[in-house]
Amino acid sequence: MIQRIQTVFLLIAAVCTGVQAALHVEVPYIWILSIIMAVGSLGTIFLYQRRPLQANLCTALMGLGVVYYIAIGFYQHKLQGQLQFTWPMVLTAVAIIFWFLARKRIIKDEKLVRSLDRIR
Repeated sequence: MIQRIQTVFLLIAAVCTGVQAALHVEVPYIWILSIIMAVGSLGTIFLYQRRPLQANLCTALMGLGVVYYIAIGFYQHKLQGQLQFTWPMVLTAVAIIFWFLARKRIIKDEKLVRSLDRIR
């Protein structure tokens, strides 16, 4: 079922990371990381028949979000000497929240499917 709420959560996360990638064009490794997160979110949407894999990918995307914060912190500290919060950083936080919500709903769906299989 592609019409699930986690699809909406993953789509919102993909849009957030896509906009973030558009704002970080000048820094190649951060831009590549943002593109990987956006494509990963979109790819995860289409794995709706493999819910455990979908949940694991959401966890991996959350990890990539943390790696993004480490990379951006290193980049800002190296070039500017101080850390400052920007809009792309807020978008990543929003994406991490939506990945968490999507993972939670995917696990809930998997438990529901397993309980229905026991009834049969």
